[in-house]
Amino acid sequence: MTGPDSNDRARLLLPAGIAPEDFLAGLPDVVSDVLRGTCDVIPGEAANGDPRVAAALDGLGEGVAVVVERGEIVWMNDRLADHSPEMLRRFADCCHDAIVEFMTHPEVLDGESIRTDFRHDERTYEVICSPMPDDPTRHTVAALVSDVTELKRTEALIEQIDAAGGDLLDLDPDTVNPLDVAARLRLVEDKVVRTMRSVVGFEHFEVRIVDRRTGQLELVMGAGMDPLSIGERLYARPEENGISGWVAAQGRSYLCRDASKDPMYLLGIPSCGSSLTVPLRLRDRVVGILNVESEQVDAFDERDQLLVELYGRYIAMAVNILDMLVVERYTTNRTFSTTVLGELRDPLDAITRHAAELRATWIGDGAMLGRLDAILASVDIVRQRVLACSSGPQTILGAGDWDRDPVDDPILRGRRIIVADDEPAIRDAIKDLLEQRGATVESYADGAGAIESLEARGPEVDLVISDVRMPDRNGYEVFRSAQSHAPQASIILMTGFGYDPNHSIVRSSQEGLEAFLFKPFRVSQLIEEVHKALAGEERVEGGK
Repeated sequence: MTGPDSNDRARLLLPAGIAPEDFLAGLPDVVSDVLRGTCDVIPGEAANGDPRVAAALDGLGEGVAVVVERGEIVWMNDRLADHSPEMLRRFADCCHDAIVEFMTHPEVLDGESIRTDFRHDERTYEVICSPMPDDPTRHTVAALVSDVTELKRTEALIEQIDAAGGDLLDLDPDTVNPLDVAARLRLVEDKVVRTMRSVVGFEHFEVRIVDRRTGQLELVMGAGMDPLSIGERLYARPEENGISGWVAAQGRSYLCRDASKDPMYLLGIPSCGSSLTVPLRLRDRVVGILNVESEQVDAFDERDQLLVELYGRYIAMAVNILDMLVVERYTTNRTFSTTVLGELRDPLDAITRHAAELRATWIGDGAMLGRLDAILASVDIVRQRVLACSSGPQTILGAGDWDRDPVDDPILRGRRIIVADDEPAIRDAIKDLLEQRGATVESYADGAGAIESLEARGPEVDLVISDVRMPDRNGYEVFRSAQSHAPQASIILMTGFGYDPNHSIVRSSQEGLEAFLFKPFRVSQLIEEVHKALAGEERVEGGK
């Protein structure tokens, strides 16, 4: 077998009577492919041989051999001969088992092969055996052995990641349904942290989800990573948003081998040496990123990228399931409240109409008129309360009919409180309720105003009540500002039907938040949580 460059290629001399194609057809495909690409296989005299053939054979895996029945090695190349007797024994045993299989099935065609593996000295070897073409009895095989230790380790890690991913998606309804949104996400986060540390071996990572309205990369969960500064944002954009923004925009993984020399890297952990960032995908849509960092330079390789990409798909599915559960709860509550209001409208209208007609035509004593007025007032209260339920996050239940007289509340008397909510009805109702009980209340329509007040008068503040979803600054940023400027203050976060688009409650809970309210809540619930927060603060101060 010759080619146009035959003068520059090694030549493999075959024994007389053996055709090159027959010889190559009897070898494992991987062996014959290498021989075809590196030398010319020719019949002829020994003078036609070339010493480079031996070098080509020695470059095949861990070695090549011809093995006969009972596992006797009749020829092997130098590379295989360098191995220990115990390794050669295990190799020969694999070849013997293959010969027995070929003898049992003589119909096996030339060139077909059997793959098997064995372990030796904490290494894993794969053996590929093919029957020799000049032996119809199948008593002789050509065998190639390769070190596949790293491949087997990768396969084992992939199996572990796959099992951990299945566990991540095993969101049992009996376990998940009773939990609020923060507890649900913490459940998933605990599993992710455990897998990232025990299976993949990474201590520093974060998961960010793309806000589909704004393109902002919102932190969902993580471990060992410094948060962004208050007011700092990352967006799914290829420029000026670091590696995370580039990966989210391009949908491709990014391996940063030396963070100190990569202009795209933005600070994550102190003294970061390298990072690996992969997109979180739901089919063809990028829903976020998974970023892993290490203090060592060049700490990640292509295998790490494969494993993180695989687990990232499970994380994307799990977070998407949780978001769907939250949206389902939100829309179900809203639909139910609207349905109730629709069902009650006609009966309430009838009661109002009949009571009004009776009142207009009543001639008797005034006591009956008072009762009719009470009926009309009660119907209006029913309407307002049902409407409040259907309005959901825009209302506080019972805020329209509480007693407006001042209340002597020793827990709230003289307290300075900051309230932040972009819904004026809620903001004003909370302010009025707390001021009625003796507190001094500052209210703001966004998080930026609350943060400015905390920066100016933090040590004077006793309590901060903030919505999680507001323009400019979210609840998590208000929480962090309170921790920095008013560490003595208690904090309550609020969200609608458990909806937490910025995952403020989850992140704040990780950092010490103990109180939150899911809208719509009742006046009594608000007062109870405020009392618990401030009473807890008093207990802490008293124990110092």
